[in-house]
Amino acid sequence: MQICMVTNHRNSMIFSNSLIEVAKLLGNTAYIFELNYNQSVQVERRRLLTLIEEENIEIVLFLNDFRFDNHSFFITKELADRVDCRLWIWDTMYDINTLGKHIKLYSKIYSFEIQDVKELQQQYSIKSKYMPLFAGPEFYDSPRNDGDLQDIDIFFIGTIAGSKKRLAILETVAKVAYEKGYKMVVFGRAWHDHHWHQRIIGKLKFSMKYPYLAKCIENRVLLPKDVISYYKRAKINLNIHVEGQTCYNCRTFEVMGNHNFLLSDAQDICDLKMQAGIHFDVYHDEIEIAQKVQYYMNYCKERNKIAHEGGKLISSEYNLVYSLACILAKE
Repeated sequence: MQICMVTNHRNSMIFSNSLIEVAKLLGNTAYIFELNYNQSVQVERRRLLTLIEEENIEIVLFLNDFRFDNHSFFITKELADRVDCRLWIWDTMYDINTLGKHIKLYSKIYSFEIQDVKELQQQYSIKSKYMPLFAGPEFYDSPRNDGDLQDIDIFFIGTIAGSKKRLAILETVAKVAYEKGYKMVVFGRAWHDHHWHQRIIGKLKFSMKYPYLAKCIENRVLLPKDVISYYKRAKINLNIHVEGQTCYNCRTFEVMGNHNFLLSDAQDICDLKMQAGIHFDVYHDEIEIAQKVQYYMNYCKERNKIAHEGGKLISSEYNLVYSLACILAKE
């Protein structure tokens, strides 16, 4: 089957290879359609229709309910009449009250947020399905062994700028790391650095506001293959969901897939089989994360046991192959 996946540049850069590989494993040929927001929505729709015609696309999977700056949603009746359009929400939906009739053009809707599922049913009588964004094969095909080098004590990667929650938690953990002598490494965009003066001033302002976090942060992102390496090098991998998220994000499964230990803020477990203290562990506030970081730094065997149990669960049941097989299944 010929399928097309519509996405933006950020997600295309991170997930395209995994999506193409998994689609191939399932016997499909996948095309990635990366939206160009420098063009008008009309131009991009025509470009997608051309791809659909030329490659005989049977299913178009929208990886978010995209809209352009003029608030025009990307999907139209013309697209929906031409091909089977399905939606997989990777980020929390826009304000549910702003949705229009276009939302009924998708033949199937999936979301990693259970709240989206509930609100679509309540306000639009649309039946959708909870489907987390699981990690691709590259994140679980080389399980970590206890003898592998772990030269980092605490690791986090993710967008930091603008998230008060992430900043507060990371500063708390960084303070513990400084006081206890733990090696903490953090990657993520925290200040603008397009010009030399932004790099200097941005770092100075950040250091004044977050003195402990500033000691261990690198203001950049990593390629997926490098992220995997850092997950395996870290004794404790932190997960901090952004404000507004209530279910476990993709990083949850990325970290755990290769038998790495995950310490995450507690979210709605929904129907997932993951159990805190068995497959991973959770914290509820800054006090608890500070306590648990110290605990798991002292109890290596328990940390490794949890990591391996989590890895076995994720690689066997919660992976991108399972997700796409469900989403692309024909009626």
